[in-house]
Amino acid sequence: METVVNQMPFGLIITSNQGLITFANQRASAMLSQNTKNLISKTVLSVIPNSNAIKAIKTNQPFLSIVKKDKQETLILFEQGILDTDGEKKAISILFDTSLVEHLAFQTNKINELKQELDLVMSLVGELVTIADGKGNILRVNEACERIMGVSQKDFIGKPMDFLVNQKIIDHSSTRKVIEEGRSVTIIQTTKSGRRLLVSGYPIFNEDGVLTKVINISKDITETDKLTKKLEETKSLVEHYQTELEKKDKNKDRPLVKSKVMEDTYDLVRRVADVDSTVLLLGESGVGKEVLARTLHETSSRRNRPFIKVNCGAIPETLMESELFGYSKGTFTGAHRDGKQGLIIAANKGTLFLDEIGEMPLNLQVKLLQVLQEKQVTPLGSTTPIDVDVRFVAATNRDLEEMVENKLFRSDLYYRLNIIPIHIPSLRERRDEIPFLAEHFLNRYNKKYAKRKYFGEGVQDQLMEYAWLGNVRELQNTIERLVVTVPSDEITHYHIPEKIIRHKYSKEFKPDLTLKDAVNLFEKELIENTLKDCLTLKEASHILGVDPSTLTRKVRKFNIKIAELQ
Repeated sequence: METVVNQMPFGLIITSNQGLITFANQRASAMLSQNTKNLISKTVLSVIPNSNAIKAIKTNQPFLSIVKKDKQETLILFEQGILDTDGEKKAISILFDTSLVEHLAFQTNKINELKQELDLVMSLVGELVTIADGKGNILRVNEACERIMGVSQKDFIGKPMDFLVNQKIIDHSSTRKVIEEGRSVTIIQTTKSGRRLLVSGYPIFNEDGVLTKVINISKDITETDKLTKKLEETKSLVEHYQTELEKKDKNKDRPLVKSKVMEDTYDLVRRVADVDSTVLLLGESGVGKEVLARTLHETSSRRNRPFIKVNCGAIPETLMESELFGYSKGTFTGAHRDGKQGLIIAANKGTLFLDEIGEMPLNLQVKLLQVLQEKQVTPLGSTTPIDVDVRFVAATNRDLEEMVENKLFRSDLYYRLNIIPIHIPSLRERRDEIPFLAEHFLNRYNKKYAKRKYFGEGVQDQLMEYAWLGNVRELQNTIERLVVTVPSDEITHYHIPEKIIRHKYSKEFKPDLTLKDAVNLFEKELIENTLKDCLTLKEASHILGVDPSTLTRKVRKFNIKIAELQ
């Protein structure tokens, strides 16, 4: 200890309560031009005439004075009363060279300047800055503390971080994490007031690698968090609207429901949408069987899964089997070398719509029946069945019962498909929908072709009197043709196609006709009008929704001339 005291840059003298010097370090002896041994036991006043050591002992007050050694050198003397370990009162006198004082003053100013700069930086940074020691006790904190934390600076400084966590001022401590892991960390912190902070903690190590301080910079992200959540909500809302728009776009071909019979039809579709039972859609060509099939799919729990349409009348018989069931690698020469996935497997978890099921060849009907019963598909060239989960919807404009009787359709498949039959009435059975549908299609094609067409007086009455053997599809095509071809904005009765004006429901029924005769008369006129616009019996049978053999019998029954038809 004596060695340390002797190396101090200032003079140190200890005086007893009698005013005798009991200790002097080497620096004090040199400053007073005395021998250290000679100083001991001398009175302090004999060495320093203007000493206030005795007053300092008696009053316990500090004293500062000037000691002049000679004309060029001056010393500064600081004296203070103290108690030694035995309880005896003594005085300590410290001598400073003016050069040392000036140096200390300069260093003090530098330290004050650095402190001011640090305070300025901490106040201007706009974020919460805390400095803790190596044990987690808070040493400094800037003014943002009260704004962000809701706690004043004085209540923060000196507190350990664990105390702040225990008091739930913060939910967890970045300082503690830095101390435990010895590295920089970044965490999300929630304050007592509910604010969210992004906190980055940085360790400070001394020359020996010991962690001495932790600096934390906390950025308030509460508003950013709110904006992010708001953005996510807005994004979800946009996605919802987009989904609704996509649904509307998908359903743009859905006919308007303005009749009780169609309301009942769609009500039945909604009731059976979420069951997996096979649905058979029946109705004439053009009534909207595909639209109803899509509605069934889109209102079911499979709506986000595939909807696959297969037109059994459009695929050649030689290709239909491979299209439906697929084939394995190397099955056909010239085919895809890796094989091909069939449409049934492609519809897995979704809906397979078999349109014109009455046109499916008998040999494929057996394989389809097996899929319906076993829920498995075996691709061509393979012996390994594949499990499938498919909802089957079939549609036809033919009389399947009559086809079963004529051995043209398998009875077991018919009964397997006919679990939930839904008959879609023809446009003749819901004539009150014609004006709404006509207006609907007019608006659609006006928008599509940038037109401003409108129906003149009496046009919709003429449309309602027509039989519309092609149903909604024929009406839609007629309205599109009128929008595109009529030169004026007004569509008048002069623009209506001649066949619509000519082919009206017969109104020449005699009052004395029986119901059977009236039906026969109407049926004969309907067949004659249809045959005038058809090239073949098969085409007419499709429009009328009957089997060609049935139409042939009725043509013979009513003695209708068909020499020009094939």
